[in-house]
Amino acid sequence: MGRVEELYEAQMNSAGQLPQGVCVVAQPDMLSSLDAIGNQVTAIECAIDADLPLGLLLSSSIVVLEVDPASRKSIDRINALRQEMPDVPVIAGLGQVDIATSRQLLRKGVGDIVALPFAMDELLTAIVDAAEKLSADQIEEQRLAPFITVMKTIGGTGSTTLATHLAAQMASDMGDQYRACVIDLDVQSGDVASYLGCSSRSSLIDLLEADGRLDGELMSSVVTEGHDRVDVIAAPTEIMPIESIEFDQLMRVITTARKSYDLVIVDLPASFTNWSLSTVFAADLSIMVGTLTIPSLRHAKRKLDFLISMGIDRSAIAVVLNRVEKRLFSSISANDAETALKHPVLAMVSEDSNLLRTAQDQGELVDAIQKRSKFSKEIRQLAESVAVRLAEEE
Repeated sequence: MGRVEELYEAQMNSAGQLPQGVCVVAQPDMLSSLDAIGNQVTAIECAIDADLPLGLLLSSSIVVLEVDPASRKSIDRINALRQEMPDVPVIAGLGQVDIATSRQLLRKGVGDIVALPFAMDELLTAIVDAAEKLSADQIEEQRLAPFITVMKTIGGTGSTTLATHLAAQMASDMGDQYRACVIDLDVQSGDVASYLGCSSRSSLIDLLEADGRLDGELMSSVVTEGHDRVDVIAAPTEIMPIESIEFDQLMRVITTARKSYDLVIVDLPASFTNWSLSTVFAADLSIMVGTLTIPSLRHAKRKLDFLISMGIDRSAIAVVLNRVEKRLFSSISANDAETALKHPVLAMVSEDSNLLRTAQDQGELVDAIQKRSKFSKEIRQLAESVAVRLAEEE
C-alpha cells in the first residue's frame, strides 16, 4: 500500500489525522465531494466571484479555495486572503491545471494546487503536506479557545445570567489559572458588566474600531474583571444601531479573545442580524435559552427551524430551559418541550428569583451569596454537559 492509500485509509478510520481548522471554500457542487471527510473540515459555500467570508476564515489553520483563473474577482480573492492571513497556508482548487496559471498562483503565495472536482487522495495529501510545513510555533498560535454563543428565545429568559455563571463554572472546572471572557454583543441593552458588578470606560466599540491595531495588549486594556475567573468585554454605554457592526471586525475581536483566554462566551441580542447569524455559524456551540412557557417555546421552535434552514447543524445548537419551576403538577414538562421543539433539551435550571436578584443587585454570582444552592448545582451540571458537547464537536 502506497503513502496516498495509507493516508486515505487512515483518514477514513480516524478523525484525528487531519489538522484542526481546515476550511474548504467552494461552490456547492464542488463541496459535495467532501462527504467522506465532512466532519474533519469546515465546508463553506461561496460563489466563485463572491467576496470571501473572511470572518469565518480568521481561525483557519489551512484554507482550500476554489479559483477560476478567468475571473478577476476570483484571483483578487487570493490577494485579499494573503493580505488578511499571511501565515495561513492556501491550497488552490482549479478546474484545469496548467503551468502558466500554476505559476501565477504560486507567485501570489498559494502553497499548493489541486484539481477540481476534488479527488480525495490528492486533497488529503495537499492538506497533510501543508500541515507538515507549519512550524510548531504556528500550530500553537492557531490553537484557539472554545467559543460559545448564548442566545435567548425571547426577552426575560435569563440568558445573560446563564452566560455569566456558565463562564465562571467552566473556567473553574478547567483547573487553576484558567480564565473565561464574556463578550456582550447585546449592543442596545447588554447587562453583562452590571450583572458582574464591573464597569469600564472602554467597551466593545473600542475593539471594533481598532482595525489593524487590535492585539492582545489592546484587548487587555479594554476588558474588565467581573469575577476571579471571568473578564468582560462590555457592551457600549450608548445605544448604537444594531446593524452597524461589521462581522469581519467582530470576528477579529472574538479570535483575539480566543487566543488570550481559555473560553469565550458571547451573549447575543434577541433578534437576528446578519452579523449575529454569522457569529452563530462560526461558534463551536450555540446555546438557546428559553423557558417552559408557550411564547418562549413557540419562538424557540421558529428560531431553531430558521437556523437549521440556514445550514447550521442541529447538533451545534443546545437548548437550555431556564427559570423552571419544579412542581409535581406542571402544565408543560420537559418532554412536552422536546416534542414541541423536535429537539432535545440539554439542561433545565430552576427558578430562584430572590437569590438571583440579591446576587445581581450586588454585582456578584450566586456562589458569592450562597455557597450551596439548587441553582449553583444545576449550573455545574450544565457546565459538565456543555463540556461534553464541546468535546464531541472536536
